[in-house]
Amino acid sequence: MLRFYVLTSRKFECLKRHFRSLPKAQTTVVINTTDKEYEQKAFQWCYDNKINAVITDSNGNPGKGKNSVIDHFLKSEYDHMVQIDGDDFLQPHGVNVYNWVSENNPPDGIQLVYGNFWCSLPNEESHILYGPKPWEEDYLQWVEDNVDPAEYAHYHKVYEDRDIYEKEIRRAYDLSVKWNYPIDSIAPGDCARLIFYSRKLASSVRFREDLHIGEDALLNYQVRDMAYRKQIELKRIKDLYEKTYTYDLDSSGIVKASEREANWGWAKPFNDAVEEASKDWVVPYDYHLLLVEHNIEKVPYIEDLGVKE
Repeated sequence: MLRFYVLTSRKFECLKRHFRSLPKAQTTVVINTTDKEYEQKAFQWCYDNKINAVITDSNGNPGKGKNSVIDHFLKSEYDHMVQIDGDDFLQPHGVNVYNWVSENNPPDGIQLVYGNFWCSLPNEESHILYGPKPWEEDYLQWVEDNVDPAEYAHYHKVYEDRDIYEKEIRRAYDLSVKWNYPIDSIAPGDCARLIFYSRKLASSVRFREDLHIGEDALLNYQVRDMAYRKQIELKRIKDLYEKTYTYDLDSSGIVKASEREANWGWAKPFNDAVEEASKDWVVPYDYHLLLVEHNIEKVPYIEDLGVKE
């Protein structure tokens, strides 16, 4: 038995969008937010639409919400779950694939690699949504064109410290080269996602609740080591081709907000957490996950994910 879990903290229109593909009777919405107005609005909408929903305690970091999904799943009677971030979208093909996998010799976990993205802008213009990094030459001009003058002091302080932040982002990149499924990913920055969990896997992992960004990457690296040690069975899906799950760059939550607000303080805590955890990892660079194989015929792909609030 498989349960779909939607974790939501913001963007009401994104919450409603999930049910263009998800079966209501097979889905639980976990509302984990510090925004009490959104909390009540989301819960009421789920109630009115006969969708199971729970409200869980939030500390403002995504790891807290993801752990609450795990906790709810482990208290349920279901054998497997698919965890979907509120800003993203599980395609109809994904619903069919993960239902099929859950009934046909399922692994403990499935990692999505070769991330599949949607953006309202052309590919060459998608960076506009996030703004330039403080060490890039057009940063100050972007600040002048896009930022309230009352907030200039913060953005200029970030510019003064740009070498520190660039060093940490390069360190994060180097760590991803080593740990982010190097043989299986399309690139070190590939947005891998642990999408499918067995009860065994869910009971063996926890997200860091003190990281503002990167809690998912850290856990992804950790389960790779667990798979190498044969503590779990982990497989992969190349989702740029399979297209089960779509990352929405327009609505991409904490990462988008942090970049536009020039908040780069997350990088060092994340890097430190990876370096500390990796002291115990033994997985070699060339460790390779098997692909999920299935016979599911694809159904129409939903192209336009644009939402309006």
